[in-house]
Amino acid sequence: MASYSEADVLVIGAGAGGAAVSKRLSDAGITVICLEQGDWVHPLQHPHFHSEWEIEKRRGWSHDPNVRQLPEDYPTTGNTPPLMYNAVGGSAIIYAGAWPRFKPVDFRRGTEHGVEGTIDWPISYEDLEPFYAINDAEVGVARRPGDPGNPARLPGWGPAIPPGKVGNRLARAFDTLGWHWWPADHSILTRPKDNRLACNACGPCLAGCPRHSIATPDVTYWPKALSNGVDLRTNARVERINVDKGRATGATYIDRRTGQRSEVRAKIVVLCANGVGTPRLLLMSAQAGHPDGLANSSGLVGTHLMFHAWAFEDFWFDEPIEGYKAQEAAVLYSQEFYNSDPDRGFVNGFSIQVGRSSGAAHSALGANSGNLAPWGAGHREFFNTHFGSHLLVYIQGEDLPIATNRVTLDSTVTDSSGLPAAHVNYELHENDRRLLAYGRERAREAAAVAGGLIDTSSSGSGGYDFPQPGWHLMGTARMGNTPEDSVTNKFNQTWDVPNLFIADGSSLPTSAAVNPTSTLQAVAVRCAEYIKDNHAEILGQKTTPRNHELPAG
Repeated sequence: MASYSEADVLVIGAGAGGAAVSKRLSDAGITVICLEQGDWVHPLQHPHFHSEWEIEKRRGWSHDPNVRQLPEDYPTTGNTPPLMYNAVGGSAIIYAGAWPRFKPVDFRRGTEHGVEGTIDWPISYEDLEPFYAINDAEVGVARRPGDPGNPARLPGWGPAIPPGKVGNRLARAFDTLGWHWWPADHSILTRPKDNRLACNACGPCLAGCPRHSIATPDVTYWPKALSNGVDLRTNARVERINVDKGRATGATYIDRRTGQRSEVRAKIVVLCANGVGTPRLLLMSAQAGHPDGLANSSGLVGTHLMFHAWAFEDFWFDEPIEGYKAQEAAVLYSQEFYNSDPDRGFVNGFSIQVGRSSGAAHSALGANSGNLAPWGAGHREFFNTHFGSHLLVYIQGEDLPIATNRVTLDSTVTDSSGLPAAHVNYELHENDRRLLAYGRERAREAAAVAGGLIDTSSSGSGGYDFPQPGWHLMGTARMGNTPEDSVTNKFNQTWDVPNLFIADGSSLPTSAAVNPTSTLQAVAVRCAEYIKDNHAEILGQKTTPRNHELPAG
């Protein structure tokens, strides 16, 4: 080994979970080293400034690492490429700032139906709510409080994003149908905070935000963590978490630029490498005493992968509604069909989210459902009737945590450091297909009331036959109540290795029917606060745990 370093805590991964953990621990003076296999991304590198930004989003900034093929990426094999980005900020670098919370019912799906290995969370919404609030205050949330369909929450840092013509059109339709709706929460600034500018509604959020208005971890948590003294090492690819006498001792990593191996030794290790990267590293860390990988005595590492069930529906109107203007994330949602209803023929439910359009190239390239503009004759007529008149409704369904949907290793394909690829297997359950079919009917019902034109020339109009995008990576190292049903306990502490914690999307036992970033960061904050208050006890030292007061808001 060329060299080693020491810290109180080693954090692996600088994304949403790792950033939150690093900052919160370092607030208490705990020394932290964080290893990240990617690098910093400068705002000028984003496709936002590219002359062909919509094409570049699909090419160099594709959500699929197999398309990007960057040296910091690791490839995946299998039937579903997941959305991943390796950089400081993680996959949130390429998100649009949707910021819903899970609902109380989402924490007890095991009791509700227990289908296909579904378990209750080991914590409740009420347990997590204070940490949602801490996280909201850290990132700066745009919110209209008072939604009667969800528990009360504090006002945001700024007001909610206006719904625009797109939102107003569907809101009137929801009202006509008697469906509850509410403006969406966003992790997007509507007033300045921490040297970040308020959003100027320029539009293509997924192409990167040069104003730092979107709360990606590289502009929210990391500046504060670094000022606390966190040692963030980029281009550091971890190949193994090391264990001795039943306890984690740190990790061995490869400097991607030089190929040199180094070791970080730490008293506590927190793994935050996402719902694919975390099980990959645990499985790669098989060693004496852990022949099947770390934290895997139950055989559950990598299982119960969830992506959410998705259906995309494009609608066009006979008048401009300017969907390409302003923020890209959903502007409002209806959760009228969120709860399970056995009369529908499936368990779980879905959110109906009202999204905006993107730019001119996006419209010509078929929007979200493959409705490609003709080239040559007819192109101008198509473009004139589609661009600016488009609205996206997407059904976001809670998919079941199926044990055979899983991440394993594929040693026949390797990354740039020679480490095995992640093999991803994901098949949509029949329950989730029925859920999406029902949801598509509701989307079309609302669009019909709103006057939306369903263009039947579309060659692939979303729904359960649409390829699963693998956007949200959850469940592969889930928390639970017993070592038999989970990988970690309710504080994200692995059952097998008491000083190894997992705090990212892989921790979530169920997927809910909303975007997970707000929840996975709240879980990471809670994990960090637990370590702060109990780190001596975690290390086997008998002392009175410290009781940190939680910051207001």
